[in-house]
Amino acid sequence: MLEVNVAPRTVAARAARPARRALGFPSASAAIAAGLVAGAVALLLLEFLAISIYDESPWKIFRMMAAMVRGREALDPSDEFDAGLVAIGLALHFAFAMLYSLALACLIADVPRAYAGLAGALFGIALYYANFYGFATLFPWFTSHRTVDTLLVHAVFGALVARGYWQFLPSPAAR
Repeated sequence: MLEVNVAPRTVAARAARPARRALGFPSASAAIAAGLVAGAVALLLLEFLAISIYDESPWKIFRMMAAMVRGREALDPSDEFDAGLVAIGLALHFAFAMLYSLALACLIADVPRAYAGLAGALFGIALYYANFYGFATLFPWFTSHRTVDTLLVHAVFGALVARGYWQFLPSPAAR
């Protein structure tokens, strides 16, 4: 006769395991916080590159984003400050950053923490191709930003979101 002994789970055994997400959903607050931080870093990097390498106006990126809502007329003149267009550009940039970070959180919630940064960087690269080769068919003014440095900024964004997600998760004691 075959005999099977199964040890009952104890409270200590459950506490030793890594905490799982409640109901299988990632933490939206951790994802949004990570997305806002990573979005700010990405925007600063894009602005630095635009100004220092390409000698572009600091307002061009905001106008390009605002043109997604306001149309092509928002693009010109690219070197003039327009508070309304900058506000729209910022709002869109951070809305997309939060949306993308929520999507990434769903993908990395079950990835081992050690590989989260790599998974995030790969997500950022995929995001670059979706944005600059997919959505650029609708918004062709983004094709000029199909550059290696923009690709790297997207990879940095994804890696920062993935690593930041784990940093912003509430501690198991707080749950």
